[in-house]
Amino acid sequence: MFACVGNVTWAEEEHREPSFVSDSSYILRVPETDFLEKYKKDSAFDYTTSIEDSPSLWDWIKRWILERLFRLQVSEGTMQTVDIILKIVLFFFAVGIVYLFVRNRNKFLFRRRETDFFPEDSVEYTGEQEADSFVRLLAKAEREGDYVSAIRVSYSALLQMLDKKEVIHWEVSKTNQHYIGEIKNEAWSRHFEEISHIFDCVCYGEFPVDETVYRNIKRYFIEFRKEVEG
Repeated sequence: MFACVGNVTWAEEEHREPSFVSDSSYILRVPETDFLEKYKKDSAFDYTTSIEDSPSLWDWIKRWILERLFRLQVSEGTMQTVDIILKIVLFFFAVGIVYLFVRNRNKFLFRRRETDFFPEDSVEYTGEQEADSFVRLLAKAEREGDYVSAIRVSYSALLQMLDKKEVIHWEVSKTNQHYIGEIKNEAWSRHFEEISHIFDCVCYGEFPVDETVYRNIKRYFIEFRKEVEG
């Protein structure tokens, strides 16, 4: 009996229609042969392009100058122009800093830090020393044969003398050129300019000075002092 039922069931399953009925609304489409090529050529689907680097600080500064200071449109030409101008300005700024450092290097370097140091012992005129302190320092430099220091002391002594006589107004930020311009007497101004040139050559240009050269230079200082003191 069970065998018959089994056979009948098996026969029914063989003749049963499948439950899935195909829908004619679905159309099987096959991609075209150039399907991938179209997307490769489309830049919107190009994910291999490297992302542009963000502007550097230098570019940001140039843009800020163009847009904020000069109210100009940013372009390749204006950016190049500003780049050249900024580099020129920075070059002259650096040259000015180096010049000021060299011109005043004695105030920043090689100054001895001694416990018994007094302002009147300074070779440079600070607006406080009296003439006697420079006389003493000059005698010491000449005695030791240190002619470069002797010329430096002599120049500082002239600044002290001109300041006390109100021919110039001494200030720590002023240069020798300022003092040359302040001297109203043309002859004095011309002679002081010559002495300043000698001072620069010896003290900053490392011009060699022996005893003979020093004696010739010393005459310039003595004659100028006589002119001013009358």
